[in-house]
Amino acid sequence: MTQADKELPLLTTVDDATYDELTTLIGQRIVHIALWEDSLADALAQHAVAPDQQTTFDLDLYLEDGAYFELYGVACFDDPEAEAWRGLTQTGARLAALVAGRAQLSDVAVDDDDGLVLVVSAPDGRISYLVVGAWLLTEWDELPDA
Repeated sequence: MTQADKELPLLTTVDDATYDELTTLIGQRIVHIALWEDSLADALAQHAVAPDQQTTFDLDLYLEDGAYFELYGVACFDDPEAEAWRGLTQTGARLAALVAGRAQLSDVAVDDDDGLVLVVSAPDGRISYLVVGAWLLTEWDELPDA
């Protein structure tokens, strides 16, 4: 596991041990997603993108058995070759639809730079790819208010 910064315990790459740990989460249903209005990447870079032009997002993703991801700099795709989802409101609606549609974490992948890619699938066959810039994985006891 590589940390993005000594002060922030964020993971940015996936090594073999991390991959093995993450694959144990495959098949779990996503029970809640919270999309953040403010981006850590924007705050660190000291610039902001208009919400309707935003293509990377920070979000919390909760799995049914108690695992919880804090995801930073996430680009969402319908297809790895497609353009990233655009717009905070539109992306929030699409993520909410995945939760309502009982989507699950169907795979964990690694990109060319050893970055994390979460593959999410819904029972109706929709697949979404979440390419993650940095993350934390922890456990939740109680879901936040929706």
